Amino acid sequence: MSEGVKVEFEISAWGQETTSGEGNCFQKHEMMKIRTLPKNTTLEQLEVLVKGMIREIKTTYPQPEQLAVKVTLRAKEIEGELTYLG
Repeated sequence: MSEGVKVEFEISAWGQETTSGEGNCFQKHEMMKIRTLPKNTTLEQLEVLVKGMIREIKTTYPQPEQLAVKVTLRAKEIEGELTYLG
């Protein structure tokens, strides 16, 4: 069985909004999820997870001007070997 890797996903959606009587403002929605995935997870599999999270955030904020996605792998070096946390 493959070693588990802790993967953090951060999705941000934001854009300018016009509100009555208050002028322009910005609206931002964020979501963070942490998953422990097999070490042999492919970029394509990560993309599938990210696309699902984008669909999820768009249920709250359907028309964002911008979307940002950050994927973080937690690891440390022990005696010259890279060890994934998770």
